[in-house]
Amino acid sequence: MSPPLVLIRSVLVRVPARAWLWAFAAAVAGDLAAIAAGLGEARWITKPALTLLLLGYLIVSAAPGERLPRWLGAGLLLACAADIALLVDGTPAFLAGMALFGLMQLVYIAVFARLGALSALRRRWLVPGCYLAFWLGANVVLWPRLEALAVPVAVYSLLLVSMGAAASGLGLVTGLGGLLFVVSDLVLGMGVAGFDVPGEGHAVMATYAAAQLLLVVGAVRRMRADRAAAGR
Repeated sequence: MSPPLVLIRSVLVRVPARAWLWAFAAAVAGDLAAIAAGLGEARWITKPALTLLLLGYLIVSAAPGERLPRWLGAGLLLACAADIALLVDGTPAFLAGMALFGLMQLVYIAVFARLGALSALRRRWLVPGCYLAFWLGANVVLWPRLEALAVPVAVYSLLLVSMGAAASGLGLVTGLGGLLFVVSDLVLGMGVAGFDVPGEGHAVMATYAAAQLLLVVGAVRRMRADRAAAGR
């Protein structure tokens, strides 16, 4: 680990992992409150804080020098950048946010695969099959309404359901996280396609925040288990 990273970690580890999660919960509450109050300016703080606080939790929870936590952290930074992009109005910003989230999905898939998710899915082929069927059905319904966004959404959503399937290979916690991520983006996609979804903003962010939390916590638990098994 490079000296700057060592210095950053030495500062962050002074805050217990549980405190990072409590701060994350406070940020979620703050972001939902900002949505309810229509305080768009406040969301420039509350929304990016979600993934940054989870990154802090990841840093203090992982063993120094491990490669997979770094990749997972890179995924969280991509998600943070995507969250910021989606705060900007307009199609270019939306496409930029979707592209960044697509890269995040690829990073997450790679991390989950290195943690053994794919070998587990060989015995649970029904889960990827269900995700693929969902992807086909959702795109059949949304495609005519998305117009120029139809192809980018189809590509991104394929990465999304692939991540959801991979997450299920690591157990219940990450599996639920992957499912909630799919639900969050489905609600968002329905809104973009012109469907009237009551409470869309709250539904998208509540499920998204829960998804990121479960994915990170589940991956950290698997890394710890693998580290403990290797030390026996």
